[in-house]
Amino acid sequence: MSLLSHFCRRIRMTGPLHVGELMHDVIMDPKHGYYPQAASIGHKGDFITAPELTPVFGEIIGAWSLLYWQQAKLPPKIHFTELGPGRGTLMRDIIDTVGIIGPAFFGKAPKLSASLVELSEKFIAEQEEMLCGNVRNTITPQHIFDNHNYLSRTGLHKAKFKWYSMLDHAPDDKPSLYIMNEFLDALPVNQFQKTEEKGWVEIMVDAEPDMDKLFYTTYKTGKSIKIDQDKEFALLPVGSQIEHSPASDMLVTSLAERIAKSGGAALIIDYGEDQLSTELTFRAFKNHQQVNPLEDLGLCDLTADVNFKDLKKSIADVKGVKAHGPITQSSFLTLMGVGERFKQLYSQVPEDKQDSVIHAHNFLCSPDEMGDRFKVLCITRESDPVPFCFEGSSS
Repeated sequence: MSLLSHFCRRIRMTGPLHVGELMHDVIMDPKHGYYPQAASIGHKGDFITAPELTPVFGEIIGAWSLLYWQQAKLPPKIHFTELGPGRGTLMRDIIDTVGIIGPAFFGKAPKLSASLVELSEKFIAEQEEMLCGNVRNTITPQHIFDNHNYLSRTGLHKAKFKWYSMLDHAPDDKPSLYIMNEFLDALPVNQFQKTEEKGWVEIMVDAEPDMDKLFYTTYKTGKSIKIDQDKEFALLPVGSQIEHSPASDMLVTSLAERIAKSGGAALIIDYGEDQLSTELTFRAFKNHQQVNPLEDLGLCDLTADVNFKDLKKSIADVKGVKAHGPITQSSFLTLMGVGERFKQLYSQVPEDKQDSVIHAHNFLCSPDEMGDRFKVLCITRESDPVPFCFEGSSS
């Protein structure tokens, strides 16, 4: 049975679904879900991320990590935790950079380790090969769910890598640099609309009674009643539409609590805004083209913009930590010297590769591409110095 047929049957039996329910299940269904089965990253896939475009992105994150570790006066034992590591490209470039230039910061090679939070068998194998040179283990869904730490390997620069099915299973008893690049945009969102007669209603997903086809509808729900009671949303005009991601708020709260407990920092890099948006952003991509998210279920990447304003509210509720930013990706990379690095790279590559270097720089930093649309938010302990690049942006 296809995912579309499954959801139509489910809706006919139990009623319409929250948009967030559909988004989560379509992405994570073990047999037909997008990330366990069909996800494809890169030029030939459904979407491309900064690390897949150029290693310079990971080099910058690695260099920033060293600067932060030095600022915080932490010992030369650097631990990373990445959520949604994709093919492992970003972690490879971070570890390689820290392994190469780390001795200049500490006078000796730092000891490196990383926790990778991943559920996709396909991506686990790609990460293991990327970071450790080969794949020694066949990981099954049962193995993932039966073991908190389902895989351990030593790899690049003698770093110790451990894989976990969820953040709660990863260690929180030591400082860590938490990395989330284009992760939160895949977490479920619920959608709401303000109407003249009913006030705020929730946008739901329903199914046609006699054919496998999904469509949007609206209902008054417990979630929409809660929106009704919010003073900020009460001021919005009729016709306004908003999204909210409880899963993102809970995850960021967990990160902040870990940092408050054991130190370290988090870098959250994603597309979105630092203000209330009254437009809906839930959408689907296939082969780099935007498509209907209610069609081809499990074969498309589902995504929604990140609400950085909500994330900062969640961080502010955790005692002992502070949010810095968000600043634009362009600002972050420029302050870290990305222009100089690309100039160096341009002078080193053959002439027929120079256009690709220019394209990568523009794609990462141009306001019309990732530059302004992507934001970088940092979390540190309140007592830590303001991290490099975030001066004047703390809240």
